[in-house]
This record gives sequence, C-alpha cells and structure tokens, in this order.
Amino acid sequence: MTSHRGFTLVELILVIVVLGVLAVVAAPKFLSLSRDANIATLKQVAAGLDQLTDGIYAKAVIQHKHKVSNESVIINGVTVNTYFGAPQEIWNNALGDLMDGDFSYVGNGYFDLGASLVASYNCQERLCVIDQTPASYVNSSIQGWGLFIFPKGYSLQDECYAYYAFAENGSQVTSKVASTVDTGC
Repeated sequence: MTSHRGFTLVELILVIVVLGVLAVVAAPKFLSLSRDANIATLKQVAAGLDQLTDGIYAKAVIQHKHKVSNESVIINGVTVNTYFGAPQEIWNNALGDLMDGDFSYVGNGYFDLGASLVASYNCQERLCVIDQTPASYVNSSIQGWGLFIFPKGYSLQDECYAYYAFAENGSQVTSKVASTVDTGC
C-alpha cells in the first residue's frame, strides 16, 4: 500500500501567511511605480513646455518682438501670442498645436471654469490641460498666469501637475517658468 502525503493544515496555513506577508511588503513597491510613472510623465511635459517656450522667446528676440506686449510670432505655421517675448499661456490653437502628446483640453481657467472648478476638476483623460488661469487659483507661490497639465484621476488641488506660467509688470517679463508640482502624485 502506497502512502499519498499532501500538505498538512499547518503547512498550508504557514504558506498562506508567508504569501500574505510578501503581498503586504510588495504592494507599496507596485503602488510606487504608478507614482513614479506620473512624476516621470509630468517632468517630460514640463521639459517639453520649457523647451517650447524658450524657442518661442528666441524667435521673438530674433524678430525684435521681445520688448513689446501683445505681439505674435509664427512657429511651424502656428501663431503664438507673446508678452515681451514670453508666450501667452494659451493651449488651443497655440501651444497645444506645437506639443506632441495625448492631451485633453478642459478649458480656459479664468472665463470657462473659475477659481473653484479649476482646482477641483478631476481629469478623466490621460492628461488634462487648463490654460489662461491666474496661477494663484492653483498655487499661491506661482506668479502670474499659467497653463496646467495633470494626469488622469487627479485634480490640481491634489498637487500633481506640470505647468507653464509667466508674469509681467507692463514693461518686461518678471517670471517665466515651466516646472512640476508632484507632492501629491
């Protein structure tokens, strides 16, 4: 007579406990991958915005339009309005036509959405864009007007976004920055 021996109840419980402990230890690592992916995407978007806005500023300087408010430069057939060389934070029919990516335009933060909806709008697409927004609607440390890009499942109040913002004082640009805020990603 041959003996068939399987797992004892103790061995089975021990295996389940070990697998449970491994799952608890491994879960934060996998959750962190999502955060890392969002941050990497936002950093790439910010770098693209920085390169694009620097290129537009350079074109404005070449055309001697960097000392005047409300001028336009044409880049690859796209007309971009500038203030003292800094491109205005308009996405539709301007900066958005010059950026590659899967972006969904939500609207103008000042006229279409207003202060409360700008901060609380929850993105349902891969990347959402809100432009022409007083930067203080989103972050009091950002000066001037801004364009904000944030990933699916987040709102701007979650502090997970890339942005381009500039401020001017009537005679020159006082601040121009493309960067990220990723504390809430």
